[in-house]
Amino acid sequence: MSYLLKHSGGDCGVIRLGRCRVSAGLKGAKTTQSGECCVIIDVLRASSTIVTALAHGVKEIRAVAGIEEALSFRHQKYVVAGERHCIPVPGFDLGNSPVELIDALRRRPIKKMVLTTSNLTRVLVRCRRAHICSSLNLSAVSKLIKNEDVNIVAVGGPHGIVEDLGVALALMLRLQGLKLGKRLVQALITQSPAARHLVSIGYGDDVKFITAVDRYDLVPLYKRGIITCSPG
Repeated sequence: MSYLLKHSGGDCGVIRLGRCRVSAGLKGAKTTQSGECCVIIDVLRASSTIVTALAHGVKEIRAVAGIEEALSFRHQKYVVAGERHCIPVPGFDLGNSPVELIDALRRRPIKKMVLTTSNLTRVLVRCRRAHICSSLNLSAVSKLIKNEDVNIVAVGGPHGIVEDLGVALALMLRLQGLKLGKRLVQALITQSPAARHLVSIGYGDDVKFITAVDRYDLVPLYKRGIITCSPG
């Protein structure tokens, strides 16, 4: 599938079906047209961390590209979260783990968080507006954007794009009134090189958690640097 995306539509790659298209990475996000809804997917793990945070009471997430910028929000009482190369950044309060985040929220409420990651946030900060999709909120996203022209951006990373493309295709099919079975979506996540890498460095619990398709019924909306729950 990653080969198909790479070679079917120019530099960023495009798969089209009806009013939807799937593109890849930062180049794909930049091709979002006026009047077109942008949906960003980085299922392992930033999209999933964001969805989980909002589902468990976080009201606002600042998305930033750099480590120093993230740390600059600490004096404004933001919890600082993120990773580089899948590993928590030294000096941050949290990494980029939905499981770790839930554990932290059991100890104390978090209302404001700032997040920087290796892949997702560098794409988000170049967008004017975008919805954020994970396996965890697939149905919620499809319901919200069902009547829109859509650019679905599979972010990918150094370990490939299989898991993001799997979720992107599942979303595209749902928008056409079809379904990619949950087991297949789960397999595309768990069998991806990115998942195998996360398991190898001790984040198998995150992978397992993220395979719970439609765990949450909400859609994060990124606008002007801030992620909140979409009012729609």
